[in-house]
Amino acid sequence: MPIYEYEPEDRDCFLCEGVVEVMQGVGEEALKYCPTCGLSVNRIISRASFKVGKGVDAEKAAAKGFSTWKKAGKGVWEKVAGENGPDVIHKPAD
Repeated sequence: MPIYEYEPEDRDCFLCEGVVEVMQGVGEEALKYCPTCGLSVNRIISRASFKVGKGVDAEKAAAKGFSTWKKAGKGVWEKVAGENGPDVIHKPAD
């Protein structure tokens, strides 16, 4: 559920420190009044963060022709699933 930010329409609010964060569903209408102080408010544009998708399922990736590796140590990765590529990858020394 996203967090929306609201600020007073035409004056500063000393109770809310200027901006109020409210967790609302995407389909919910914007608030008209501040839930804290009751002043009329406008929803403002703020930053957003997204997490897309889930972790990689190595077996599902292999079934689609991809290979996956996991870190086994410093500079070493071992193959988890898949037919392509080496079984172990070593990072070259600097």
